Order: sequence, then C-alpha cells, then structure tokens
Amino acid sequence: MNILPTSFAAQLWAGAAAGTTAAVDAWRVGTLLSARVMGQTEVGKLLLDIGGLAVEADATGSQLPQQFQVRVLTQGAQPQLEVLAGPVDERVAMQGLRERLPQQNGYASLLGTLAALARRPMARALPAPLRAALATLEATINKPDDIASPMGMKEAIAKSGSFLEANLAQADEPTPAADDFKAALLFLRRALADVPPSRPGGVPDRPATDTPPPLAQRALVAQPRAGELPLADEDVESLVNQLRTDVRAAVARVEIGQLESQPQPGLWMVEIPLAGVRGGYDVLQLRIEEGKPAAGESEGGWTVGFAIDPPTLGAVQGEIHLRVPRVSVRLWAQHMETVTRLEASFVSLRRQLEKSGLQLDQFSCTHGMPVSSGAYSAVLLEARA
Repeated sequence: MNILPTSFAAQLWAGAAAGTTAAVDAWRVGTLLSARVMGQTEVGKLLLDIGGLAVEADATGSQLPQQFQVRVLTQGAQPQLEVLAGPVDERVAMQGLRERLPQQNGYASLLGTLAALARRPMARALPAPLRAALATLEATINKPDDIASPMGMKEAIAKSGSFLEANLAQADEPTPAADDFKAALLFLRRALADVPPSRPGGVPDRPATDTPPPLAQRALVAQPRAGELPLADEDVESLVNQLRTDVRAAVARVEIGQLESQPQPGLWMVEIPLAGVRGGYDVLQLRIEEGKPAAGESEGGWTVGFAIDPPTLGAVQGEIHLRVPRVSVRLWAQHMETVTRLEASFVSLRRQLEKSGLQLDQFSCTHGMPVSSGAYSAVLLEARA
C-alpha cells in the first residue's frame, strides 16, 4: 500500500491551515470526507487517509471500520473530525447540516442581549415591530417552576422549537404557536429583515464563543451565559447588527438539533431556554434516548442526558437511566459547593421516586465535569499531520 509520507502531509496541511492551498476548501467546517485506515504508527496513533491527506489521529477507545466518513467540526492546526456511524444516505439531511454548522452558535449571545434590553432604555428606540418580536421571544422562555412538574417539562420540550413543523403538520389550522421558541425566532428574523441595513462596522465586540453544535454523537457541553454587550444607550444600530447575527446562529442551532433528532431510532436533541436568577437566561440541554427492549421485556429503558450552567451553581451535567421500576442518577458538578448541595437532595429525590413507584438504584455526584466517552459523546479525532 502506498502511504503518503506524513512529512509531505504536514506541508499540505500547513498550507491549508494558512489558507494558501486548495486543501482548505476541502476541509471547511461541515464538509463530509471519506476516510480509511492505513495502519498504525509506532506510538499507537492511527494512520488515516482522509480526503486524500495522510494524517495521524488519536482515536483511543474507538473501533473504526476500515472505511468510513467524517465530518469537519473545527479547523486549525489540529482540526476536530466527527466519525459518522453507518452509511450516510440521507443526502438532504447531510446537506442541511453542512449549511448550518458554520452558522450555528449557542443561545447565550442572543439571550444575553435580550436580558440587557430588559434593563436598558435603548429598547424604546427600536422600531415597534422589532420590540414586539423581542417581546414574543421573551414570552417563549420558561421559568424554572414551569419545568418542575412532568407535564410542565413535557410542554417545555414540545415548545422548544424542535417540534414546530411536526406540530404544524398535525394542527387543523397550521398557524405557528406564539409560544414556540423557533416560531418566535423566525418572527424576530422577519422583523429584523424589515429594519434598513446600518452602516458597516457597527457590531460591538463580544467575547468570542464557539459553542459545540447539538450533534447526536457528541457529548453535551453546558453553556454559560454570555458577557453583556458594551453598548451605549444610543447605539441602536450596533444592537440590531448583533441581533441579526445572534438570531441566524440560534435558528441554525435549532435546525441542527432537528436534523440530528431521529424519532425512528428514538433519539431527540432538545435545548430549552430558562429564565434564571439575576435577570439572566440559562440553557437546559437534553439528549433523550429510548432503548430497545431486551428479550422478555415489553418496553426498553430510557436514558436522559442533561447539561446546564447557571451562575448560582456553575456547570452541572447528568445522566438518568430508567428501566422501570429502577432508576440510576449520575451527576457531575463544576464546583464542590454544588456537589454538597446536590448530595443533600438525595433523600428527597429517593422519596419522590418512591411516590411514583420507582426505585433509586444508584445516585452519585462527582466533583468535576465528565470525560467524553460512550454513547453520549462524539467520536472525535484530533488529526494532525
């Protein structure tokens, strides 16, 4: 087998990273590339041919087929690639992902702007239709008490934007629900389109974020709040420019979650904005998966992964496994104080489950965030020449 020397590959990739060769076009974010295993290096790295470029890849704990496909998640000197499981034959869905991945970002920037507007008089200078669209978006955001009950959580998931088109298809009169998050985003996008373009260069500097997209094979990552925009009260044009960017990124993110959700295999990727303390907003991420029933069972189990990062607790992640009547709960918290608070709720949690006829088999809360592994994380390759 003719293996491309890694020294030559390094020269190719260096040029691609610098934007000086045609290779950069083939490695844009969202691009699908064919890959095959060529061998293994002396230090245990896999030698792969990806898109005609020989690279070394760290795939510890992964069982890769001889040939497969990858999707480019990030560029740079050590690009991150996601291994796509199984044949990729849904061309429409893949094209949709390719278009939206470069556009998406977390909700934090948009929600931070929304929170800032509620405290500043500059909102009164915005056009009336835009103010109405922002109020509609704000009305779709749940309060913590709204999701404290099973029915409340069910309704919040239904109105998260992930099921907008499905709900419209089932409705007698297909009118977008006013309290659906995606419908409100689209309403806001239309209102922004009616605002005349402002002078270029007016977008304020916000700390750059690169929130990982909600991909089914990628681990959940808790999203912290964004820093407040450095806007003067009269700087309405900059605010509108920032809103355009934030809304486009939020719509792309909702649609990535929709494309990644697969009702037939029983998998849903959902994100729910929540009104938090101190006048801000947080994002509850959910990954809901229905398991296959084992032999002799009438139904399979359920696994729910979640992540949230409110300022009063810090980042918290968890996995809940339910196979009636048994439940196991694993939590991870960024701060030790949060671990102590969560562990203090153990007895209360057990009692609540027992009232529902469920048995808590395991409860653990670990200081520190989990290392990505298993079904709840992407198989990522840090490729380097």
